Parts: sequence; C-alpha cells; structure tokens
Amino acid sequence: MVLTARLLDAGDATAWRMLRVEAVRDHPLAFLATVEEVLSTPEAELAMRLERCQSYGLFQDGEMIGMAALVQPDFARARHRGEIGGFYVQPHAHGAGAANVLMQALADAAKAKGIWQLELYVSMKNPRAIRFYERHGFIRQGQMPNAIIGADGPEDDWFYTRDLRPA
Repeated sequence: MVLTARLLDAGDATAWRMLRVEAVRDHPLAFLATVEEVLSTPEAELAMRLERCQSYGLFQDGEMIGMAALVQPDFARARHRGEIGGFYVQPHAHGAGAANVLMQALADAAKAKGIWQLELYVSMKNPRAIRFYERHGFIRQGQMPNAIIGADGPEDDWFYTRDLRPA
C-alpha cells in the first residue's frame, strides 16, 4: 500500500466532500459540521475553502482516504501555533500506518511554516483518537466543556498540544 499526503486544492473539492460526509456521518461527535451542512455547501465555496485553507489529503493509489486541516492564526503573536482539525482516515486503512503518514505530513508542514505548537480538540468519548494523539506526543492540557451539542445533549472535548521544537 503506497500512501502519499499532500496539500489539497480546488480540484479536490468533490473527493473531499465525499470523504467529509462519510466522516461526519460515521463520527458525528468528532466534527463540528453536520452532514446537512457539508452537503449544502456549494461546490464553488468548497473549492475556495480548499484554495485558501491548509487542508491535506491522504491518498492510496490516487484515491483520497484521509483528510485533515492545519489552521494557523493570522495574528503575529500567535503564528507559532497551528490547530489540527477534521482529522479522519477511512476504517479500511486503520492499523496500516495511514494516520501516521497524515500526521507526519501535518507536522512537517507546520514546521515549514514556523509553527512549533500543534493544538487540537478531541471528543472525550473517542478513546481511539485519544490514544493516537498521545502516541504522537500530544499532551492533554484541559477540557472544553460543551464543545458541541450532540444528539444526547452537550459533549465535552479534551484540549491537547504538541511541542514541535527540537529537544
């Protein structure tokens, strides 16, 4: 299995939307958007978002099987930080190192942009993701109460950071 990760562009909008719908449908607590919101966003708007955001895709034999975003603040005093969002890899690639490839691509891109602190939020009800992030050096810093309102009411997230500076 040959895996590659790369920055997405407007031409990836259709594949990104399909993968995003799958991710949100199968893991609603892990994403802020609903399936309806993803589907109702016009294709042209998705293409523009991919052009201006740092969204990455993970590809296996030319097919997008994973995605994540790296968001850097606009303010000079916060440009050392980068938030990882929307991290998803299709289940058939779990356990094969696919998520590791995507995470390494994000870390490499962050370092190239001068980011030395990665940040993310993860549902407290997602132990698999929590274990993955902790294996990749993320350290739990705190709790975000009421991060989303799920089907059963408010849901909390953990807040994690990872220091990318050389030891």
